[in-house]
Amino acid sequence: MPRLVPSLVFVLAVMVAGGATARLVDREGSGPGPAAVQQAQVQQQPSPVRDTLEKAKDSGMERVRANVPLPPELKALRDEIKEQVGDLRATVNKKYEEAGAKAAAYALWAAVGLFVIMVLASVLGGVIVALIFRRNRNA
Repeated sequence: MPRLVPSLVFVLAVMVAGGATARLVDREGSGPGPAAVQQAQVQQQPSPVRDTLEKAKDSGMERVRANVPLPPELKALRDEIKEQVGDLRATVNKKYEEAGAKAAAYALWAAVGLFVIMVLASVLGGVIVALIFRRNRNA
């Protein structure tokens, strides 16, 4: 008992010192430094000139595309590619749904199998425990 009190005091002192150190480290590390704050301010303010140029470039390209007539061969090719892409998307969506259904079925069967294994383990464990107690009672 006399050695227990100094050990308890030592453990409490170590805990208090650790808590104080953790608070000190948290205070120092919690706030971002001045460079990080300055960089965040620079990143948050988008350049209006850059945005205007990007919008003008995009709208100019759209106007050029709209005004340039396509030859009939390219129109036919574009329509054929759109059709093939649509078919490909439909196939991918169908395969995605089939894979999801198959994964759900596997998950369900795995859950059922796990339940069956748990029931068999509990029955087998109960039989083993009953045999152990029966053997002890007979001896």
